[in-house]
This record gives sequence, structure tokens and C-alpha cells, in this order.
Amino acid sequence: MTVAINRRTLLEGGLCLAAAAASGAGCTTLLSGPAKGAELRQPPQVRSTNGLLATDVRAVYGRYDLAGRPVSLRGYDGLPVARTLRVRAGDRLDLHLWNDLPWEAGGEVCGGNVPHALNTTNMHLHGVHVSPNEPSDYILLNLVPKGPQKAGSISDYAYSYAIGADHPPGTYFYHAHYHGSVALQVSSGMAGCLIIEGAVDDIPEIRAAAERVLMVQSPCVGPDGTCEDPALLNQPGPTPWPTYINAQLMPTITMAPGEVQRWRLVNATHDRLLRLTVAEPVTLVLLCADGNPLPMVRPLTGALPLVPGNRADLLVKAPRRPGRYVVDGGTVGPLATVVVEDAPAKDMPLFSGALPAYRHLAPIGEAEVTMGRRLEFGMTGAPQHVTYTINGVPFSCDTPWEIPLGAVEEWEIYNQTNDPHPFHIHVNPFQVVSGGNVDPGLWLDTVELPPNKRVTLRTRFANFTGTFVFHCHTLPHEDMGMMQAIKVT
Repeated sequence: MTVAINRRTLLEGGLCLAAAAASGAGCTTLLSGPAKGAELRQPPQVRSTNGLLATDVRAVYGRYDLAGRPVSLRGYDGLPVARTLRVRAGDRLDLHLWNDLPWEAGGEVCGGNVPHALNTTNMHLHGVHVSPNEPSDYILLNLVPKGPQKAGSISDYAYSYAIGADHPPGTYFYHAHYHGSVALQVSSGMAGCLIIEGAVDDIPEIRAAAERVLMVQSPCVGPDGTCEDPALLNQPGPTPWPTYINAQLMPTITMAPGEVQRWRLVNATHDRLLRLTVAEPVTLVLLCADGNPLPMVRPLTGALPLVPGNRADLLVKAPRRPGRYVVDGGTVGPLATVVVEDAPAKDMPLFSGALPAYRHLAPIGEAEVTMGRRLEFGMTGAPQHVTYTINGVPFSCDTPWEIPLGAVEEWEIYNQTNDPHPFHIHVNPFQVVSGGNVDPGLWLDTVELPPNKRVTLRTRFANFTGTFVFHCHTLPHEDMGMMQAIKVT
């Protein structure tokens, strides 16, 4: 598939973007994208009203200009970056997902541990503590493209998520999760930011900070401007595609001297392990990790690790001196530039106190643990025919681990390979005991398993029965078997 660009499509692009943001419809024209180094743009946003956010999301090819290069990639609503969904704890999110991707024969979630059915999809709310059962965060659905399919196939689904009134407020995200096409769809752009607001957002110093959503993505783009070959996503060594923020290459984030902003960072890449720093004297403090508020805000003095699937809420204070300061991703190089303007200073206070506590995030002591497990992340096969495994076996729908509701478990997770593996579990977050290149005691839903190392964590299987999964969030590894089902009974 090739994409041509001309003056008319560029002019039409702005109209299409506005229409897509308002209605959720897909674009057929080519959207004009910002050039390298342009001011950071925010994704379109929809917000709940009167306790409900009801919205349609369409999986569709988007045609747009990616830092000067015309592309045609799978995404949501035809946009380069999916809309930000904003709700408040206690709200309901009704999300009607439509599969408007081109026809192909539909696949099955349990159809094998190889990339397949690249236009079959479903939806996952990453990090959100909601039911794993239909019509909520049930990721064993397969929504096939419209056209001739076997009897009983569906192409759209009305998800409904009841978000608890005591849900931790922070930054989450939603993305495609059909086993077999997760890596290709997410790397193409089928992901968007999900914000859950709560008491943290009502703190005056935090409420006064201008907010910036930073969706970090690394779109897979082949020579013809498309992403159609899953093999491109699992090559050894550095991948050839740049890393973008909000589909922009090295954007500029403008601040006034002394201004405080709130950055909502999402590592929505399929494989990039970030080590985030901002050049001094810009000051950063961490509010929430993976959506979970810390007991007290924590100044950042070194690199912030963000593996695929991680999120971070940061307060960022600009120095009084105008200048340009690099936002560096570590392993991927510079990501953006903070420009402190030569303008009147704002001298905003930087919040430094305790944050509201949440029952769901109470520390887990050893006496509370009811069960211990040892997990091994591994791989088998020749280099061109690799299968990734957990405890020696690849994913199967037929062998879920049965865990009773209310159990509190301690897991020792060993990485038996020479690759890092971001461990991610659905529904229930966990508290890190040791390892993972993070401080003990931190509550996360995704943590790094460094090569040939181990991580120990504790988690409560609270509130919800049903079937869900944990897996490696280097998404080609998940598609190729590194996933395990859990059935809470």
C-alpha cells in the first residue's frame, strides 16, 4: 500500500482531524503532521459528564504525515494519536469498539503463539482495577473485520467498565489486546491515554499545574509507509524507527520561568525500555507510578525507568533562567526539548507533601501472604522459530492457574533469558519487594525483569473473580507465547 501526498490532501487533513475528534469517525484523507521540533500538540480529549463517558472507538487505518513522512497505519478513529479518555473515580466508561479494518479471515485468541489475524482486535484497559468479565475488561474476545466470517462472529462490542469510587487516580491507557496481533496493532498506534481523576487532582498546587499528556510510541513503518510484517517487530538489536511523543519527533514543550506543569507519561511502545531524564536545573517530582499515587511525592534525582506499559505522573518545575533543556529517553536518545521562555516568571509552588491514601494500595506484610509461587520466563527454539514461555510452556487458554478470591500471593519471577522482559498483570496491581530496578515498596502493574535476574512481588486478588492474564509487555514476546491465564474463583 502506497500513500501519495498533495496540496489538497494536506488542506483537507485539518478538517478531517477536527471531525474525527468530534465524532470518532475515521479519516480518509492525509492529515498534515507537525515538523520535527514543533510545539507539542495534545491528543483530542473526551470527558465524562454526570458520572458517564459513553464513546465510540473505531479501529481503522489512518493516513497521516509522520514527521514529514506519509504513512498508512492501523489506529483509532483515523488519528495519529488516539483520543484521551478522561473519567473520575466512581464513573462508568461505556466504550463501543468497532472493527473497521479491512476484511481478512478472522482469528481465534487461542489460535496459536505466532503472529496471526492482524486485523482481528479487542480492547484492554491497561492497569485499571475493573472486572475481567464481559462486558468489562475481557480480553479473550475476538472482533473480526466485517465481511464473510464464520457463524457467530462479531465485528463490534459494547464494553462497559464500572470504575470504583475508591480507584486510585492517575494515568492509565487503553490498547488493542488480541493475542497474535497485539505487537503490530499497538506499534502501529492502537493505543490512547486514559485518565482517572480523584482526590490527588483536587490538591490546589497540582490542580493549578498545566497538564501535558505524553504518549511515547515507536510506530513500525516499512519502506512503503505501512506496517504489515510482524517479523520487523522482533529483530535483535536496535530497531530502525524513531521514538515519538504524540506522533511528533523531538517536540518542544514550552514553559514560563518558574512554571509547574503536570506531565502524564505513557510508554505505549511495543519494546522500548526508557531511562528518562530532564537536564538540570529543571526539577521533577513523582506523583504516581502506573496510576498509583505514592504515599508522598518523591523528588527524582536520577533516571526514571519506564518499560513498555509503565506510566508516570510527574510535576515538572522550570528554572527561573530561560534556556533549552533536553528530555532524554536514555536507551532511545533525546525525546523532546523543554524551552523556558524569556518571559515574566510565574514562581508556582511545587507540591511536596503527602498524597491521599488508598485502601487498595496498603502495604502487604509477610503475615498477610497466603501463597508463594516461583515463575520462570524463558524461551525455546532456533533463532528464526522462537517460542517464549512461562514455566517452560507457551500460552494456552486451556491451562489457567486457579486462584481463590481474597488470596494474597508472593511471586518470585526469574528471567532465564538474555533479554529484558517487562512483567505486566491485569486487574490487580502488585507491590515490589525487591528487584526490577525500582525502589522496594512501589505499587506497579508493570515492572522490568532484567536479563538473568529476578523480581519478587506481592499482590492481592481482590474484588473480582474471572479470567485474565499476565504476560511480557515486550509485545512480540506476548504474541509468541509469553503469557499465562489466571482464573480467580
